[in-house]
Amino acid sequence: MPETVPSDRVTAVAAAMMVYLTDRQFDAEKINRFTTLCEEIRRDFDLDSRLALAERLEREAPSNDNVRLRSVLFLLTGDLYHYERILHYLILGGDSADPAALHYTHWCMSRQLFLGVASGDKLASFVPCDQFRYYTAMVRQIARRWGLTPPRAVLRDGPIRRVAVVTNQFTNQGHQPTRDCFDFAARMQDEFGLDVAIINVNGLPARVESVFIPPMIAEVAADLEGVYALRMFGRQVKVASFTHPAFSQDKLRVIVEAIDGYDPDLIVSFGGSNIVADLFADSGARPVVALPTSSGITLSLAPIVLGFEERDHTLSIPALYRGPFARRFRPFTFGYTLPPSDGVRVDTGFADGTPLFAVVGTRLDQEVTGEVLGLLDDILDHCPDAGLVFAGEVRDLQARLAPLRNGQRMRCLGHVPDIRALYGLCRVFLNPPRQGGGGGAAFALAEGVPVVTYGWGDGAVVSGPEFCVSGRDAFLERAVTLATDAAAHAAAGAAAKARFIEIGDRNRCVERLLAYGEEARTLLRAEHAGAN
Repeated sequence: MPETVPSDRVTAVAAAMMVYLTDRQFDAEKINRFTTLCEEIRRDFDLDSRLALAERLEREAPSNDNVRLRSVLFLLTGDLYHYERILHYLILGGDSADPAALHYTHWCMSRQLFLGVASGDKLASFVPCDQFRYYTAMVRQIARRWGLTPPRAVLRDGPIRRVAVVTNQFTNQGHQPTRDCFDFAARMQDEFGLDVAIINVNGLPARVESVFIPPMIAEVAADLEGVYALRMFGRQVKVASFTHPAFSQDKLRVIVEAIDGYDPDLIVSFGGSNIVADLFADSGARPVVALPTSSGITLSLAPIVLGFEERDHTLSIPALYRGPFARRFRPFTFGYTLPPSDGVRVDTGFADGTPLFAVVGTRLDQEVTGEVLGLLDDILDHCPDAGLVFAGEVRDLQARLAPLRNGQRMRCLGHVPDIRALYGLCRVFLNPPRQGGGGGAAFALAEGVPVVTYGWGDGAVVSGPEFCVSGRDAFLERAVTLATDAAAHAAAGAAAKARFIEIGDRNRCVERLLAYGEEARTLLRAEHAGAN
């Protein structure tokens, strides 16, 4: 157990926190300063001290801003009780709650859950119970209050001919979900002969709607506005993109009308919490299939929600809440298409031939915690000739390497445009404990780079059981073996390539997606017939 932080330091931090918790005037700079303070406390204080601080703040802080206070208490403790309080407060507020604030709160919470901040026994039931019911109520409230219930379409006979792929975020070809969305759409169009349009809702928060700590502001590609033909990787697909930052009645009405005007036979809801697609799904206006971009529970109101993998993940949901998810689950493999590579050598800062470990991601500042750095330091202790590279944009990770024993053998490369060229120089892909990491692991496998990962999250799902370990000691042992044992590395490299062949058939994935689309059309026809 770490030594508890002295009480005088807790008192000083509590005083600093109270300044922000009682302030009535906030701007972006002040929210960022408050967030930085909370994140420093979470990183520097042990759990017992953070719990003591949270108890003190809950007793002394004003209760007139439930979202601000409870989001801070959750960030300090990881206790989902505080998120429950926020959700119940907003839903019980009924029509007095601004839909934009409901939407913003949902995404801020979702991001923290994705980053693994939550802890405790409530985690198993929070998403399928509290968050799913909140999300459902939010979608229905938006439909009712903003008059956004789409009319029921006349379902055409014959096979699917026209598909709308509705996505919350579509930015550039360096963004993995954007590449995946485009690839699914292009394959439906080019390999299956369908009329396909990507509807880029930009449905993630693009501006602050409340003092939720930490805030969430998503990237919006402002130049992708309007209706146009987008060319990427030698293919071209129609895109309708809506970049206005406000989550508003006017914006959503224009999008709903655009989809209705396109008159698709099928809506593919690309990714979870896809409110626009769910307006169509919940009203039974058009057939909808939800295509998750991550493992675990997907929040969707679609009648068919595909798995990120074949295994039925709903079996892990508590029985009381499992029903709505189990009924709609269909086994699926997300699949991957390799990004292009020109094979030009990436400058790693290490001498040629140095055995390199790779850690890759878009949220490395959050995912590479102090515990992860300690593990990486131990791995390099056992591999004196090796180096380690971090690929992905970072803000403060480089500075956190300095105190490590082997910090001089760790390098932050920033964004690497040609990730496959980097993998060509690497010996082992190390996946930190996180929900994401699927794309990075998949492309490593394709290049014959063995993966070491804990047994949960996208990286584990993509890599399969052979590359999963049960705990820290096993992670350390496996990483060292792959770096130092040539025979073990050769066998693992061959298994990595075989695994990618197994999971990487995106064309087969599209074929299965369209088959589930036909099932969704059949279900909706039966629903319409029963209503008449």
